[in-house]
Amino acid sequence: MSGGKTPASSLAAKLRKDTAAPKHGSPKREGGSSAGPNMPRNEKGGVLITKEELKVAWDFFDTKGQGKLTAAELRRRLAVFYKNISLKEVKFLMNNQSEIGFDELYDLLKDNQLTNFDPVREAFKVYDPQETGFVDLAVVKQCFQQLGYGDLSAEDMRILIQTADADGDGKIGLDDFRLMVSFGQQTDMA
Repeated sequence: MSGGKTPASSLAAKLRKDTAAPKHGSPKREGGSSAGPNMPRNEKGGVLITKEELKVAWDFFDTKGQGKLTAAELRRRLAVFYKNISLKEVKFLMNNQSEIGFDELYDLLKDNQLTNFDPVREAFKVYDPQETGFVDLAVVKQCFQQLGYGDLSAEDMRILIQTADADGDGKIGLDDFRLMVSFGQQTDMA
């Protein structure tokens, strides 16, 4: 990464800015809408985080099913995606606690005021580290290996592209990625 700035440090800086800075007409991010198309909002105008969506992420990180995450455990899993994430950044994400439970995390996130944050775009950046606008399949393969899911064959990669490439251009762009990721999709909340 050029300039020593990691995706994780960018994310942490973004979170700090959005939660701490007063709103004086937030700057727009490149590519139009900063919070993604039709991003559902919570009562405070921030990104809506449902218990169901958070539970999916929680289960990914709580691999031992203990109901609590330590900073070290969270860092170990995040390091697959954010190579240079520091313990300080992880503790920031955990509200400076050494461990956190699901309900504590939900309480911390549910009333966020992140108005200029697109979690799907941020996730996409992990798979597009060169900022080409498309998923780098070598990064996908590496993540699968590091998470212990094994190697992806050429056939697996072909199926992945075929399944994810909604616009048929042979690549997985941000819009294709949004269709694959359920986070932030409008749901019936009746």
